[in-house]
Amino acid sequence: MSDRKKELLEALEAQLKEDDDFGEMSIFTAKELDAPMDILRTELPEFGPDLVSVLGEFFFLPTDDEDILVFTTCISLSNSVPPEAAPDVAAALARLNYLLPCGCFALGNEDRNFVYKNTAILSVNDSKNEQLKEISRSVDASLGSAETFFSYILPVLKNDITVEEMVGMLNGGNA
Repeated sequence: MSDRKKELLEALEAQLKEDDDFGEMSIFTAKELDAPMDILRTELPEFGPDLVSVLGEFFFLPTDDEDILVFTTCISLSNSVPPEAAPDVAAALARLNYLLPCGCFALGNEDRNFVYKNTAILSVNDSKNEQLKEISRSVDASLGSAETFFSYILPVLKNDITVEEMVGMLNGGNA
């Protein structure tokens, strides 16, 4: 199974390299990372309303279920959440997650960063091409959701608006 996962990550890498929206990228092996899986990492330059550079990671989570592949996208949106902003950012992420059709925003590393994560479940019985199509759809949906909703969270992170004001923006001005 690990050969198929590696093949899919390599195919995804080749596909993403054809897209100008992605910067430098590389597949890191589980051994290099001292992790349970290989990870495709890429720079996402000009991301979000401030056109910042963020890190995108794509990988297959280990699972005991031999009938599925668990593909995950993780986009690191900020590595510098100030401690005083963490409670408001956490509240904003919770409110935002309620509205998301898939994936979620989360705080990590003792509230110093926040990410967007999405997971797709693939059947091992599907062809490599079908699996790659599903992975590509998952990546596109993840990037779209993360970028769209990042613009709502960023002003809360910068302490430019309150969580209630963000919710009002999400509701078209009706908090």
